Amino acid sequence: MTKQTIIIATLLFSQYLRLEAQYNSKSDYIVLSIGDSLYGTVAYIKENAVNRDFYKKVRLTNANGKTKKYKPESISSFRINGNKYQSFWLYQPPQTFPSVSLVNPRYNIDSKQGDHYFLRVISIGRLSHYQLEWFDQGDSQLWSMALLKKANDQYFIRADQGIIGLKKKLLQRYFTDCLELAKKIKNSELKKVWQVVEAYNHNCH
Repeated sequence: MTKQTIIIATLLFSQYLRLEAQYNSKSDYIVLSIGDSLYGTVAYIKENAVNRDFYKKVRLTNANGKTKKYKPESISSFRINGNKYQSFWLYQPPQTFPSVSLVNPRYNIDSKQGDHYFLRVISIGRLSHYQLEWFDQGDSQLWSMALLKKANDQYFIRADQGIIGLKKKLLQRYFTDCLELAKKIKNSELKKVWQVVEAYNHNCH
């Protein structure tokens, strides 16, 4: 093999790797719990059903049109339409009174007592922002709530209350490690969850 042939082969292989990386960066995928990454078209929701709902098993269709189903418990994460979802086992411990609300806003990460969820990843940082999504029975609308998690915590807290907005009292207690942020939340200077996340990650140490 001549030197020129080697150079051409190297350039072609480099171009292939770039195209492969570009394809993988844009396509859907599933990451199995054992670490394997599988690329294709991911289906997580029954879009054509009378009432939309989650599939009991996540579906992956490869480039050859072959579809395979995976139990949620066997998946650590997946991406669909540019949105990444991460697997968690969440457990809501019994509520203690007095409380901010009648529903416990804390979700412990607990594989022994918890139920399995795929949380949509909004942003990752010292304070990470996720969304828990669900369907009400007989309702095709996809509902969601914002969950926050500090890097070293083994639990999430619910950050909002739908159209009502931020759970201000809860967040003030949650951010005792950043009193300036807690003050801004109390004074309604921050009204969106993403604003709280951004403020914590940039200004709290």
